[in-house]
Amino acid sequence: MGLSMIELKQAKRIDFTGSVAGFEHPRSYDDQVLSSIRNSRGVKTLIVIDRGFALRKLVPYVVQDHLNLSGSNPLVGPNDPAGERFPSVNDIYITDLLSALPRGIAAGLRPGVVPSADQLNLIRSLGADFYCYNLVPTMIVAAHAQWRVLGIVVLEGVALDAQLLDVLQNGGGN
Repeated sequence: MGLSMIELKQAKRIDFTGSVAGFEHPRSYDDQVLSSIRNSRGVKTLIVIDRGFALRKLVPYVVQDHLNLSGSNPLVGPNDPAGERFPSVNDIYITDLLSALPRGIAAGLRPGVVPSADQLNLIRSLGADFYCYNLVPTMIVAAHAQWRVLGIVVLEGVALDAQLLDVLQNGGGN
């Protein structure tokens, strides 16, 4: 399912890299991010940018799926009326908008965990292309609130190019 330019322009924007103007810039996933998604109104589209590690190419990736390997779930505790207790995450990711970027599967790890070479090989054997810390719990909350997510993972120190920034900030039209 595609994303209209109106939905893109009205999307909630969260950037964990702190480098994209016009986005919220939390340092990491936390209860404020959870509340921000649950309490937002309007178009249920979320753009999330997170730092990625062990990417096979030195370019941003569009997330097409994820593995939650963090050992936790942001939906524990009393259920919030924002959505179902066990949301379906099938087809939650928007992948057709940025066709020039490679797609990948993110492994969500607990913040601060840096896998050894053997652990990274295991993560890759499970189907992940890279790992990150903030995108997966953010996406789980978004799925709970029945949102769609455009997830972008960027290697630390790699900047987004001007054309991609224009699409993300302005819907591709200034």
